[in-house]
Amino acid sequence: MHEEKVRWEEMFPDELLAAIEKCPVCYMAYGLAEPHGAYNALGLDWLKAYALCERAAGAHGGVVAPPFCWHVQERPEFDWPKTQGVKQSLCSSIPGDLFLHTVLHQLRVFDVRGFRAAILVTGHYGGVENDMRLVCEYYTRRTGSPLQVCCIADWECISFEDYRGDHAGMCETQQLMALRPELVDLAREEPSPKSGPWCGTRFSKEGAGPTGDVGGKIVASQIENLGRIHKELLADYRGTADWVPPNQNDVDDVWHRFERLTRKYWMLSTNWEEYGAGPPSFPGWEALGE
Repeated sequence: MHEEKVRWEEMFPDELLAAIEKCPVCYMAYGLAEPHGAYNALGLDWLKAYALCERAAGAHGGVVAPPFCWHVQERPEFDWPKTQGVKQSLCSSIPGDLFLHTVLHQLRVFDVRGFRAAILVTGHYGGVENDMRLVCEYYTRRTGSPLQVCCIADWECISFEDYRGDHAGMCETQQLMALRPELVDLAREEPSPKSGPWCGTRFSKEGAGPTGDVGGKIVASQIENLGRIHKELLADYRGTADWVPPNQNDVDDVWHRFERLTRKYWMLSTNWEEYGAGPPSFPGWEALGE
């Protein structure tokens, strides 16, 4: 049986137009390559997010946007790998403002291509998902777009036992074992001290270690919950006949205003010492004159 394509970049032009008409939901995966122990592939964050998007689109319909495996890490004032003793972070990272600016432009592309809903799934989290949500809110608020957007860290759509995400621990490792089993090798040990530790976990030799079976149950709950979000967004869509999406210059104007208004409220504005307390509480758009 021929499987229906879900990857935007693999479709022919007529196929993409037909896919959008059939189910105007776009899935967008975010993450990066960074150390996740010696036993996980570097791209765990993005690999799981992308695979989740593919499986959700396959199960519920929709299109998976072209890959974007660049995220935020190793900022000079918040260099998490360095705090863990890593000497070679091996991260595919970019500055926080460039990342958020890119997210804003990606929303415009989903809008102008005729999607009614966009589901942004980030496999790299810890607060940056809140900054991403601010971007999404401001895009629709400032432009008046009817596009329905949900931005979610992948752990937020887990509803299996008490798994709530981690870094290279039982949750993430089992997710990758279920989604891309060839990219997990639990027999691998930390290398020589030349590069430092790889930010992993020492799984108990006595207790139950990570398994693909449990990972499959975690993933199944995520696919189910992404389907629920998918249906809710489409149900909430209210289009208007005269709606004209913004162009790239319009979005740049939106970005500059967004950055000026909100930068001090970003998690990405905190340094390592401030991270625990977090940035100042966001006062709401009305309080900012929006």
